[in-house]
Amino acid sequence: MKRESGGHQQPREARLRPASAHVFPGIPPGVWIQAATMADIVWTKRLQRAEGWLIGRALDPEHFEFRYGGLPQAETELRRRAADRMRSEGD
Repeated sequence: MKRESGGHQQPREARLRPASAHVFPGIPPGVWIQAATMADIVWTKRLQRAEGWLIGRALDPEHFEFRYGGLPQAETELRRRAADRMRSEGD
């Protein structure tokens, strides 16, 4: 089985909510785009407009919907910090 983004058959996708289209001019609302690509688009547009809000999540769930992807249960352990794993192994 070929593994892709997030270890899933289909990579995570995001789409701009129609009600938030005014916040992200130039991004078509309601169109599913791979989430990594959408994040790149959002960051690029923020940088082009020299906006001061370059911190936080690029794809806020208030403005975007998501499908596919996510982290499979078996892989959640891989995302923990090394120090946390060492502590739990030492118990």
